[in-house]
Amino acid sequence: MSSRDDIAAVEVGLAILNALDPDDELAGEELGVRAWRFEQLVDHGYEIEDAMQLARGTVDIELARRLTGTLGCPPNTAASILL
Repeated sequence: MSSRDDIAAVEVGLAILNALDPDDELAGEELGVRAWRFEQLVDHGYEIEDAMQLARGTVDIELARRLTGTLGCPPNTAASILL
C-alpha cells in the first residue's frame, strides 16, 4: 500500500467517524450499519460529504446504488434527488 493509499484510507476513516453523528446514541450494530451504508455510497461514486449525509438518513441504499450504477446518474445529481 502506497502512502497515497494510506492517506486516502485515513480520509475515508475520518469521514466515517464524521458520518457517525456524535449526538446519536447508537449501539455497536447501528454504528456498523451506518459505516456500511457510508462505504456503499462512496464505492458507488458519491462524494464524501454527500455519503456522510446520506448514510445518516433513511435513504434507500439500493436506490442510491441503482441511480449511479444501473441508471448512470452522476453521483452529485443522485445525491440531490435522494436528499
